[in-house]
Amino acid sequence: MLWNIMIVHLLGLMTPGPDFFYVSRTAASNSRKSAICAVIGITIGVAFWATSALLGLAIIFATSQLWHGVVVLLGGAYLSYIGYKMLNVRANVTFDQDNSHPTAPAVSSIKQEILKGLLVNLSNAKVVIYFSSVLSLYLANVNGIQHILAVLAVILLETFCYFYVISLLFSRPIAKRFYSKYSRWLDNAAGIVFLAFGLYLVYSGIQYLL
Repeated sequence: MLWNIMIVHLLGLMTPGPDFFYVSRTAASNSRKSAICAVIGITIGVAFWATSALLGLAIIFATSQLWHGVVVLLGGAYLSYIGYKMLNVRANVTFDQDNSHPTAPAVSSIKQEILKGLLVNLSNAKVVIYFSSVLSLYLANVNGIQHILAVLAVILLETFCYFYVISLLFSRPIAKRFYSKYSRWLDNAAGIVFLAFGLYLVYSGIQYLL
């Protein structure tokens, strides 16, 4: 069963979304340390959503359109805000001589970077739908706290390892050089993705509230 969950979750991770764009952008435009902090934040967010699905929060969302709508609406608003900021980037990122740290903007603290990654993940409330729907067939056969913890451990370990690899790939000098040359356009493109997905969540949240 754990192998099935690993395969299903890996396919879900490989589908580009806000988490992927945020980690890859942070790794290319900032330091590897910042990207790894973002990965930690995203993993914490996945822990929340996976635990929520396991504990039945998906059922609460399904039976209460009000709460579902509020969470989706707030998440969409945050993603739209991030997308708007990326869409308005007008200059390429510049790096130090060692090509490892950007000269602007300033590198945030570890706590701030982890929080940013966490908020990006938590803003996508549809993740709980992913866990409750895609994994429901497998989780239905999970019995006992040990099995539940094993499933949770597999999901978190796989999430961290996948995004850690992404952070390593996009923090390489060749990726930084490419990003420093085209960062404005890449940020604008990523901003369109964030903004479109965020507005879709806002629309979905409003539909739930009506």
